[in-house]
Amino acid sequence: MAQRCSWYGGLLLTGLLLTACSQTGWFFDSDLYLAAASWAGLLLLVFGLARISGYRRSSHHRAALPVITRDPYRAIAAVGIGGILGIYVLHGLQGPVSMEGTLKEIVLWGLYGSFAAAAWEVSRTAEGMASLRLGWHLIGAVLCGSALLHVYGVLDLPYGIYHTADPAVSATGARLGGLLQYPNTFGAVMAAFLLERLFALAPALQARPGALRAAAALLPLPPYTAALLLTESRGAWLAAAIACAAGLALERRRIAPLLTAAAAPLASAALVYRQLADAKLAPAVLPGLLWLAGLWAGGVLAGLLLCRLRHSGGPRRRVLAPAALVAAAAGCAAAGLAILHQVQDRALGGAATLSARHLIYSDAWQLAKSSLWLGQGGETWRQSYRAIQSQPYVGGEVHSGYLDMLLNTGIIGLLIACAALLALIAGIGRACPRLLPPFLVLTVHAAIDFDWSYPLVWLLMLWLSAMGTGMAPLACRTMRQEEGENAFVREVSVTERPQPIGALRHLLSKPTGIWSRTASQRSGLKGRMSFPPSELRRPILCWRFRLLHWISSRKPTVRYYRHQRTDSPKEGFRRYFPGTPLKPFCMPHRFALRLSAQWHRLPLLLGFLCWAVLTASLGMSEMKLRLAASAGEAERGGLLRAALSWNPANTAAAFGLSELLPPEQQVIVLERSLRYAPQHAGLSWRLAEAHALAGRADTAAVWYRKSLELDRYSSDKQTRAVLALTSLAVKQSAAGDVSGAGRSASAAMGMLKRYRALAEGVHASPGLRNDRRFHLTAQAQRQAAFLEGWSGRGKRQLIRPRPGQAPTHPPLP
Repeated sequence: MAQRCSWYGGLLLTGLLLTACSQTGWFFDSDLYLAAASWAGLLLLVFGLARISGYRRSSHHRAALPVITRDPYRAIAAVGIGGILGIYVLHGLQGPVSMEGTLKEIVLWGLYGSFAAAAWEVSRTAEGMASLRLGWHLIGAVLCGSALLHVYGVLDLPYGIYHTADPAVSATGARLGGLLQYPNTFGAVMAAFLLERLFALAPALQARPGALRAAAALLPLPPYTAALLLTESRGAWLAAAIACAAGLALERRRIAPLLTAAAAPLASAALVYRQLADAKLAPAVLPGLLWLAGLWAGGVLAGLLLCRLRHSGGPRRRVLAPAALVAAAAGCAAAGLAILHQVQDRALGGAATLSARHLIYSDAWQLAKSSLWLGQGGETWRQSYRAIQSQPYVGGEVHSGYLDMLLNTGIIGLLIACAALLALIAGIGRACPRLLPPFLVLTVHAAIDFDWSYPLVWLLMLWLSAMGTGMAPLACRTMRQEEGENAFVREVSVTERPQPIGALRHLLSKPTGIWSRTASQRSGLKGRMSFPPSELRRPILCWRFRLLHWISSRKPTVRYYRHQRTDSPKEGFRRYFPGTPLKPFCMPHRFALRLSAQWHRLPLLLGFLCWAVLTASLGMSEMKLRLAASAGEAERGGLLRAALSWNPANTAAAFGLSELLPPEQQVIVLERSLRYAPQHAGLSWRLAEAHALAGRADTAAVWYRKSLELDRYSSDKQTRAVLALTSLAVKQSAAGDVSGAGRSASAAMGMLKRYRALAEGVHASPGLRNDRRFHLTAQAQRQAAFLEGWSGRGKRQLIRPRPGQAPTHPPLP
């Protein structure tokens, strides 16, 4: 039962990650909320079924797998995930810079914690580990296979290939992004799968391996390598090189076997890359597929030949083994030179990219210093970068996972995250060093790009930790001969149980080892008892056992018996206490005893229930928003209101609803939404337009000014603000409100002057990055003469005061 549940659990985890792969790695919130809500509901269902069926983990089912008794690394990682989640919850209670972004991070880290707990639980059994390995290979095959089939035109993936004419961005004009739609992150993920297979060659290709086994070990290398090369991600290549060097340093004795086996497949992948790069990732379908199949098969066969030459016996071994190694080294060098020749301009250049990253990092550090210890909550950079950017670059992401963590959670959160990562690295390095390079790729590349904005990357890292720390090293396990059969046992002794009272004193209260459900071991257990279990049927002992079972909170023998079997509590009770009825009025007392024994799990359960409710609420809000996008005019308003009722911080729903309402009601909706995102430039702009439509010029000018402070390098907003205030001034003048018209014209003139000074400063610096193409528009220039004339007329004209009010002059611009 336990083995089957672990196998099904691994399949569920695999299905979850395949869902993430098919939905852009859950980069977008709309995909994340619905999937997380489904995951939370599934976990609650599994937990409920487990409690109803009385499932208990069984020790003898883990006998086929080495088990670490105490794993401090997992505990540190779990505490780290909980600590980061707690920081985001604290931000949510205090009012962050973006409530929507903070709620998203709460959902994300709750998802990471529940996924890690489920993966670690599945990895405790042999079947669970097998399902995790199978799921890893399946995920890699889906990501890599879909990307390559899209290159050859077999599959159609939206935005699967990034086309550009800038040679500084791509040497060939096209870069592979796959299902993730972003080449850099896709390259890091492909590097992780490649290194996992590369360092698995050594144990798979031992002395004289079988042909099928060797071919299966070499088969994934060419497609993973080709996909990594087609991304043209220099950061992913560099991270892969660093992680590979670290892995080879840990396994120095296996450098020669790895080089000999992997040289030919890697060289064939380099040839595939050159062929596709020359075709700009648009080859002819049939010839391209034949070329791919030929190079793939040729690389694998050449790798098998080199392995056979290296492991050849007899007197020729002294010659053939070094020759195979030299041929492998020459093949790797030739492949490297071919790749470098193709991308030499991009590989050796890149000053523009480095300067852009340096500019983003500098602005991010200035933003981080405003709240250095605990940060400002989720999506701090996304909400604030337009207000603090020193140049008009385009950068909705901070391009560093660690720096983004610093902005969101401060130094405390960054240290907690680093401690959790170091604990996972230490656990993998101790238990399974060959899984350390793929984990290092994902952690190193996240320092120079926004990989961690993809929840799929975090889930893959936790998946690697589950596969790695689920395997105990030989030093952490012992072997014991029990009843003629080998069984793995825990290194530390089982904690001695307290002596029972009454007739239970005769039963075994200090069990050792692990029981298997064989007849010989059951008979051995009976021999160790002072009297056989048939004595339990005696009426004189029956009432004692009933009394002890109903009122005792310790029940050492009953607990041990249930721990060793997979029966339900009811079956175990009837088997161990035959003839004893289960009365309904005893159930509340038994539940209270069980609750008192597991009281420490109650806060964790309540926290998970709160997270599940929050996730379901956000998922319902997102579902209503999706329905509103395809609904008619009559139903759209109701669906958007329902989306806001489920999640008041949903800015997309607030935007959509404001378009359907009159100006007065727009103001109410937008002001309520601004409470959850006070630094949102889009909401401030929409509120300014709503006040302008309502005719409140002074209030509109205030909100226009605030919105432009939050997004000053927007030529469109600067121009529209000047035009809107000028139009309000004309309307007020036509209505006889000369004072209001003067204030509106003065506000428009002030905005125009600041706009002109900012545009002149941008164009006066030739080396300034102007990715947003910020400039002074012709429409704004045409308004300058009109506003200057209006301001001149206002200086010469005295405004007639109201009764009881002193005369005033119109404000000067």
